[in-house]
Amino acid sequence: MSTTNIEQILNEAQKKINLKQYKEALKTLKPLKKKYLASNSNANSNSQHVLSILPLFATCYLETDNIEKAYPILLRCCELDPDGVKNGCESFLTLGQIMGGELGLKYLTKGVEIANNQKEVPKVVNGILAMIEVWMTDLCMEPNAEQECEGLINKAMEISQGESPEVWSVLGSIRISQQRFNEAAECFVKSWKYFQTEKLKLEENLSNQTIDHDQYIGLVQPLLNCSKMCIEMGLYETSIEILSAVKDIDEDNLEALYLEGFTNYLMAKVKQQVFNNGLSVQTPEDFYKFNAHIQDCKLNVDDTNIDIQDFIYDSRVALSFTLKIGENIADPEDTIAQEIVQGAQELLFGELGGPIDDSELIKIKKGVEVDVNEDIEIEEHQA
Repeated sequence: MSTTNIEQILNEAQKKINLKQYKEALKTLKPLKKKYLASNSNANSNSQHVLSILPLFATCYLETDNIEKAYPILLRCCELDPDGVKNGCESFLTLGQIMGGELGLKYLTKGVEIANNQKEVPKVVNGILAMIEVWMTDLCMEPNAEQECEGLINKAMEISQGESPEVWSVLGSIRISQQRFNEAAECFVKSWKYFQTEKLKLEENLSNQTIDHDQYIGLVQPLLNCSKMCIEMGLYETSIEILSAVKDIDEDNLEALYLEGFTNYLMAKVKQQVFNNGLSVQTPEDFYKFNAHIQDCKLNVDDTNIDIQDFIYDSRVALSFTLKIGENIADPEDTIAQEIVQGAQELLFGELGGPIDDSELIKIKKGVEVDVNEDIEIEEHQA
């Protein structure tokens, strides 16, 4: 195949990748598959195109959840470009996260080194955070795990000048693992502070068309993760603020709606336990312990306290929207979405009295003011 033909295939495949048409990109790349991906393809390792071809295949396989096919390709990318001269640090960082353990750390360390040499600060920070993740999971039982995490998080904090929301979130997770709950809560509050700054910058750049919408959408998952950690620490109002920011970016995000419902559900339970049973929940440690035994405290939906009723209503609304959006998910293999919908069903039918009526949801969606104290028709549970 001529150089011109190969370059045409690569350009066409890259266009489809940019449009997130990964399966179509694989079809475009198919004429190159036998020559460059076959087990005996080492003969082509010196080809001028190989390091342009392999990353495209790897990206497509990763984005279509075919890690088994991506893994050997990433390995070859690292072997053929050991200093990241052609393709930078991406293959090393991705491979390190897939591998995990001590071997994964070696690839992550190399990726961070390459990113540092190429002055790519965000990638350096992301690589360090990935290393911390390995130490907190695969290598958590190693005697030096805590020390390694402390050293790495300090390094990430220094490089990011203390202004990275992701770094503050990871530091908060480290502090939870050390049972330093008050410090953890402070970390998540700071994380949210810097996420707000980052969101405003991205919105400004989006308005000026200096970034594409994907970069803005990329903020959603880190925000959701921060919201979950705030819930653990009893920072319920902060969690609601974060979820509101997520809905600014992705209005019908299924997980954000579920977490909004779950947060209001927790606020109703806490307030009910404090008022009716004299429960003392004040510190992040108190909330952390309360969350661990949340199922032991059943919610009384007939409580006449107005604040509790407001929390219950807001919870039912968010979880009802979760169910409605979940009904429209076309992919039956989306197990995460199915788990979220199942969780919403368990809360609604288990303790909250069922979902809000469709007509009520339509009014809320249209922004029509609803009297939360009037009787709301509840749908019959469809078995």
